[in-house]
Amino acid sequence: MGAQDGAVRRWAVDEHENPRFEDDHIEPYVNLRRISADPAIRQVTFPPHATLGVHSHPCDTLYIIESGEFIVDGEGSYKPGELRWVQAGVAYGPERAGPDGAVVMIVSTNGPFGVRWEHAQS
Repeated sequence: MGAQDGAVRRWAVDEHENPRFEDDHIEPYVNLRRISADPAIRQVTFPPHATLGVHSHPCDTLYIIESGEFIVDGEGSYKPGELRWVQAGVAYGPERAGPDGAVVMIVSTNGPFGVRWEHAQS
């Protein structure tokens, strides 16, 4: 059997740019590598102690912890080789990197990737 009509695809992660990404909900920043739009695949590099605010995604997401420590409030700490799955629409966080930073591959399992930031209640 061979790969036909896009049924099998291969990506070389390092061939994709890894630009710095800043947002009011991210302290101080992350590097965000957009590997594919369909399926949606992102690699996020967190510098040491970087923090992302509470948010959700409109798609189910699979997290693959590649390096460092990835910490999610209410869930604990994830280490390299561990996987995390989150159902679409479930808000979580904040999430942050440990003292050595973290690299996380995020894959949308059922649709386009997006982020919905939660706003603090007053």
